[in-house]
Amino acid sequence: MLGRNSKLKEAGITLTFVGPILVLYVFFFILPLGGSLLYSFTDWDGLQTTFKWIGFSNYIELFRHSDSFKNAFVFTLQFSVVNIVLVNAAGLLLALLVDSKLKSRFFLRTVFFSPNVISLIVVGFLWKFFFSSVLYELGTKTGLSFLTYSFLGNPDTILYPIAGVSLWQSVGLAMVIYLAGLQGIPDELKEAMNIDGAGRWTLLWKLTIPLLLPAFISNLFLTTTNSFKVFDLILALTGGGPAGSSESLAINIYREAFTANEYGSGTARSIVFCLFIVIVMLIQFRVMQRKEGK
Repeated sequence: MLGRNSKLKEAGITLTFVGPILVLYVFFFILPLGGSLLYSFTDWDGLQTTFKWIGFSNYIELFRHSDSFKNAFVFTLQFSVVNIVLVNAAGLLLALLVDSKLKSRFFLRTVFFSPNVISLIVVGFLWKFFFSSVLYELGTKTGLSFLTYSFLGNPDTILYPIAGVSLWQSVGLAMVIYLAGLQGIPDELKEAMNIDGAGRWTLLWKLTIPLLLPAFISNLFLTTTNSFKVFDLILALTGGGPAGSSESLAINIYREAFTANEYGSGTARSIVFCLFIVIVMLIQFRVMQRKEGK
């Protein structure tokens, strides 16, 4: 009897702490997700109080006839691959730089991380002004014609300025995570390898990189989710243009639901998007588990 009361007391304490969070999670995540799944099988326009059940029509239309969704999917995939590689590579290089014996390393850490605290909407507008006005004025006054190039107006190259701005804004966080991993490597291991005659490159590839695997996993998950969900940066920088060439999946879903008032189709797109992200994250999780030998 005493053991039962103890278990009930422990369950009550656990529920006291977990309960509010669980209620919020159900209210703000589970219920909206369930509602989205329901509406994806309807023709609801977001305005009428009634709607018609149309089954899988939204999904069939999505995969057979929606060129805008397919183009947005391709662009999002391209941007994600480029962004993940650039942010992780640059973040590691900057972490190695600011972990060195440079006198200015603390100042450099602040400089590199500062853009990360700026809102993506603000970042987008700042760089839009820089590309469209500042560079153009510099080009006309200095005679450097390449500066007058329409960086945000060419559908064939629009991916690169967006990836560059994203790199500038997000590399600081990746640097901090890698820096924490670097500072967690015991000095004794470095000294032992130095005594054995290991050079700088051997130390990097045989010791530093393998021990940075947890930091790499964290950065990989962060950059993957942020890249696939990119919305406000592109909305402020290009608005999805020119001619929809930089429209991400998140922007495509937003316009379908809130601009075209096709909530049924918009929620179907969001469900497909959500499943795609879940599949990608599960694949990453399994691969990283194998890398860690679990």
